[in-house]
Amino acid sequence: MKRIWRKRGRWLPVLSAVWLLLPSSAAAETVTVMTSFPAGFYEPVREAFEQAHPDRRLRVINAKTTAAITQLQDRVEDVDLFWASAPDAFEVLKAAGLLAPVAARPTGAPATVGNQPIDDPDGTYLGFALSGYGLVWDQSYLDRHGIAAPRSWEDLRKPAYVRHLGITAPSRSGTMHLMVETVLQLHGWERGWAMWLEIAGNIATVTARSYGVVEGVGKGRFGIGLAIDFLGQGAGQEASDGVGLRFAYPADSVFLPASVAVLRSAPNPAGAGVFIDFLLSPAGQALMLRPDIGRLPVRPDAYAAAPAGYPNPYARETGDDLFLFDRALSSRRYELVNLLFDELITFRVKTLNRVWQLIHEGENRLAVTPDPVARDLLRMARAAATAVPVDAAEAIDPAFSAALRRPARGMRVSARQEELAAEWRSFSTAQLDAALSAAERALVILRVAAGEGGWP
Repeated sequence: MKRIWRKRGRWLPVLSAVWLLLPSSAAAETVTVMTSFPAGFYEPVREAFEQAHPDRRLRVINAKTTAAITQLQDRVEDVDLFWASAPDAFEVLKAAGLLAPVAARPTGAPATVGNQPIDDPDGTYLGFALSGYGLVWDQSYLDRHGIAAPRSWEDLRKPAYVRHLGITAPSRSGTMHLMVETVLQLHGWERGWAMWLEIAGNIATVTARSYGVVEGVGKGRFGIGLAIDFLGQGAGQEASDGVGLRFAYPADSVFLPASVAVLRSAPNPAGAGVFIDFLLSPAGQALMLRPDIGRLPVRPDAYAAAPAGYPNPYARETGDDLFLFDRALSSRRYELVNLLFDELITFRVKTLNRVWQLIHEGENRLAVTPDPVARDLLRMARAAATAVPVDAAEAIDPAFSAALRRPARGMRVSARQEELAAEWRSFSTAQLDAALSAAERALVILRVAAGEGGWP
């Protein structure tokens, strides 16, 4: 090898021309992606992408889905791609005119799975994996408490699960937002909220992020959690007794695509296209099957290499193939649902626990000792506890939700949003107080009728 003279009298080898031509990380072209996915998912993808394309570096900005939407709307960062699970989040960005057209790639995937489109029909985002939403639990915990594993969203309303359930708030998690919105669409606005408000009576805690739900089940803080499948089925998740956690799709579950989109303001749209090509290639799709990733590829041919028992949404019946998740509707009321959930549930968990404990106890006693006055009081209590301050017509009115938006950090919300939040807060307090009063009166009647005491 040739040598060259350097100052201070030292000889250095002359590097080969091939080595000199290799790009350094400083010279590599940067592709910037904003994602809500955890590092355990995006780091293996980044490593594989950079190995396949050594002339490019993938820069990842990690943010919760709700925060990412705000940052992209406010152009806080120069971003090429948005990469997340929630299709309604992409619809919010599309409605704001922030997504560029993107061409479909030849993956062999059908147009739909369980009646749900895999790619955006308007051509602004592409599905790269499929996501199911369901229930994760610690079987030993359930055995200790003598309760069965739930099999549907409806099951979570049962009084047997009181303070055994962990969730995160939809305002903090795009995954949880999808679960909330799916129930609202499956059952209708009023009945859907009634379900969530009764489920809320069984909540032990509301975690800060989606990952905290699975961690909480694993550490025995509560027995059941609501989670996306790749977190619930993730390798290495252990229950408090050292046995792996269990995960199941509810009977009325649907599969929705996790997607990727190019921002209209992308500084490197060509690099963004290269990343999408990689993500949807056979090599990129094979990554989804890694035990530390555990996603469901959109390429049907990828499942040939899947281990035995691996979920395959193309070979599984979904809960309702006639149900079509309305992404546009979800995007229009995205912040409305998040804000309502916080005011009605997230900030009211302890009160909801008490209200539903009394209602359920009263209904159980009523089944043994019928009493018309107690029956009417319990009906009043249930009606008050499941009331929602926004009706179905307002919920689908874009003008009603126009003033609702998550503000950037340090910024105030609009005066209209503050006004609505105060109204909802007052409504919730009044309704829960009325429910408590009616349920307590009913229980007094039923306890006296059962010979358990006299009138107070």
